[in-house]
Amino acid sequence: MSKQENTTIAVIKEIWKRFATPFVGLFFTAIILMIIVAISGAVYPAIMQQVFNHLAGEETVFKNNFLIFVPAGIICIALIKAVAMYLQIITVNRFAQSIATQMQNKMMSHLIDADLGMVTQYPSGVFISRIMNDVNLIKEAVVRLSNNLIRDSLTIFVMIGMLFWFDFWLSVLVLAIYPIAFQPILRIGRKQRGHAQLLQIAMEDVTSNISEIIGGSRMIKAFRLEESQKSNAYLMFDTLKRAFLLLLSGRARIDPVLEVLGGIAIAGVVGVASWRVANNEILVGDVVGFITALLMLVQPVRALGTLNAVTQEGVSAANRVLELLTTEHSIKSALNAPALIAKKATIEFRDVSFSYDSMPILHGINFKINEGETVALVGESGAGKSTIMNLIPRFFDVHRGSILINNQDIKQVSIASLREHIALISQESILFNDSVLANIRFGNPDASEHQIIDAAKKAAADEFISSLSDGYHTNVGPEGNLLSGGQRQRIAIARAILKDAPILLMDEATSALDAHSEQLVQNALEESKQGRTSVIIAHRLSTIKSADRIHVMASGKIIETGTHESLIRQKGAYAKMIQLQQFTS
Repeated sequence: MSKQENTTIAVIKEIWKRFATPFVGLFFTAIILMIIVAISGAVYPAIMQQVFNHLAGEETVFKNNFLIFVPAGIICIALIKAVAMYLQIITVNRFAQSIATQMQNKMMSHLIDADLGMVTQYPSGVFISRIMNDVNLIKEAVVRLSNNLIRDSLTIFVMIGMLFWFDFWLSVLVLAIYPIAFQPILRIGRKQRGHAQLLQIAMEDVTSNISEIIGGSRMIKAFRLEESQKSNAYLMFDTLKRAFLLLLSGRARIDPVLEVLGGIAIAGVVGVASWRVANNEILVGDVVGFITALLMLVQPVRALGTLNAVTQEGVSAANRVLELLTTEHSIKSALNAPALIAKKATIEFRDVSFSYDSMPILHGINFKINEGETVALVGESGAGKSTIMNLIPRFFDVHRGSILINNQDIKQVSIASLREHIALISQESILFNDSVLANIRFGNPDASEHQIIDAAKKAAADEFISSLSDGYHTNVGPEGNLLSGGQRQRIAIARAILKDAPILLMDEATSALDAHSEQLVQNALEESKQGRTSVIIAHRLSTIKSADRIHVMASGKIIETGTHESLIRQKGAYAKMIQLQQFTS
């Protein structure tokens, strides 16, 4: 993900265009309610003016009905303002939450569609932090911008109007003092953007480390790493605390500046107003009304003063969200790519080379798998076997050469149709936090319960599933952790069998099974492979004895090819591997 900084206005415009446009109705409803709040608040200073002028014996608009109209008016204004403020808060927060949800939906969609290389390049905590922490910062900024920039600006505008209505020269005095604060506040706000970015990076690290610690809890206990992991956690949280306090110190400097200026403004008003009252240039009620309006002006001015800092924090988070969303997918379907339609499949690798982060993995791979054939890939770890398997469904793209299915370059057909023709069984038996039935049904969303049970029987899974508390409706837990490794693997195999695709990819498909279950599954896989083009990776060589062809790999190249028997006779690398596993034909 590229590091790209945008101006505050540019980021706000982009966020509005991408996420806020569908909710403009809520936004304008909130503005109407804010206008009501601002106007109703402005009535209080006018009432205070009339009250004190009445007490001083001056002529007022209420005359003989003063004791009836003033209390009733105050209550009515309070009710109107309270209702408008309640509705405005609900509307603004609904607007902000709608934007946040829209962001999270788009970020999750982007990640789900993202290239495998991009997703695996960063710890999962990086993405979790951006989807949760950064979006929450943006949501808070949207609420503050809506409330402070609009409602408080409206309140300030109305209150300044009231100040001038009470007395022109006192208003000029106040307006000459407050702008002095703008420069230091803007300078603090600019620093806050950098501090916010440091905090967000610290949050990413914390989220990633917590995920690693929880996921690796078995390893931590096995190697007695508890104390070292605790020390790492203390250091990590201390870094987060320092980043938070750095951000907080910037926020904390703004209120004292505004407090001092507010005190100077009120002191100046009291001094000048007292002199003018003594010279009969202004009434006591006007002074009280002016000071009331000035005091009501302090809170929105203070909120507006802190707004720049909060905005910069939100902009920093928004930059990171936009950075993720604008990351291009390098693996995508060609324009107007046709769908791959194949009841049977031939797979051919033509001079295929692949590098990962400039590190060569495959070098000039050439082989062909005919319809219904089973080909096995064997070799030491790092030989390139899994890379070949990842290239077939385009999890990664070849850097040179081409892969063809039925003489069609897989880059020229739609990715969706390509993957629709492939069933994958990997050594990582990924299950979702749902029922057994739902996890198997992912192989074919339209499958009936009878078809699902039949697939489970072929995968030697029906017996243990039926013994679970709720049978096929038992929840498997997060990542399937309520089941054993072998049980998870058999459910994954059932899912692939249910998909009934013409191409079957098996990466250590039976690695987590005991000998009895492995034999049952092997029999099921042999049956399911009939008529399908299959690619198998296996370290346990007994599982590939019946393959039509075996490719032996080393350092990203195919060094031997043949059947099990012919490779044994060659007495090469494969024969040595067999000897090491004490395997006899």
